[in-house]
Amino acid sequence: MKKVVLFALIAALCAGALLYFYLGNLEAQKQVKVEYDNVVVAAVDIPAYTPITSEMVTFKQIPAGYAHPLATRSVEDVIGYVTESAILAGEELLPSKLKQFGETDSGLSYVVPEGMRAVTVAVDEVSGVAGFLQRGDYVDVISYTTTTYVPAKAPVVAEGGEPTADQLPQTLSTTLVAAQNVRVAAVGKSLSGAAAATEDQAAEGYNSVTLLLSPEDTMRVVQGAKSGSIVLILRASGDHTPNTQEPVINDMLLIRAE
Repeated sequence: MKKVVLFALIAALCAGALLYFYLGNLEAQKQVKVEYDNVVVAAVDIPAYTPITSEMVTFKQIPAGYAHPLATRSVEDVIGYVTESAILAGEELLPSKLKQFGETDSGLSYVVPEGMRAVTVAVDEVSGVAGFLQRGDYVDVISYTTTTYVPAKAPVVAEGGEPTADQLPQTLSTTLVAAQNVRVAAVGKSLSGAAAATEDQAAEGYNSVTLLLSPEDTMRVVQGAKSGSIVLILRASGDHTPNTQEPVINDMLLIRAE
């Protein structure tokens, strides 16, 4: 009787061991090795039109085949580029949806350097250098303004009396440099250089020029254009020397004529 019980116990242990190994083998067969892709994603919410820095991005492991086919795998492909729209934290970065400063096909706002402003001024054949300006040229902006004033030290006109010459309003015409060494961002409505323009476009010429100006020069050029007239003076290629010419007023020309 004891032999039967012992045999049954051994058989049960063997059956349990076989069952354990069988189930373990089934579990091992179910395990599938998953491969991952390292893609670049936003580490924080990135607003639209924001230059991307290294602190804004990170890597994320995504199962192979589940990442966007255009998602970048390199941080260098996105650092320094500008977002076209808002990007949420964890969202994959697609280089095709990013823009880079200086690219003409990205729009004018991506051509404007940081801290500068793009200002469009009206020109004609004379003030616009006869249609010879090209994108990338450098110009000086000359402002011609006429003002009327009463001399501060003029004697007061007596009541009922006739004003003397010293008491009459005086007209002052001034020609000065409103801005200098200014780069041309666009000619007319085109961001392409004149060499890339079609023959029809070259024949039509242009009636506006967009300049890259500092905020201070922007105010001077706009004031000069609104209160008088401006003329663009083309610089020689590579010439960026300061223009130290003093303002010229009408009396100076009269004195020189004498």
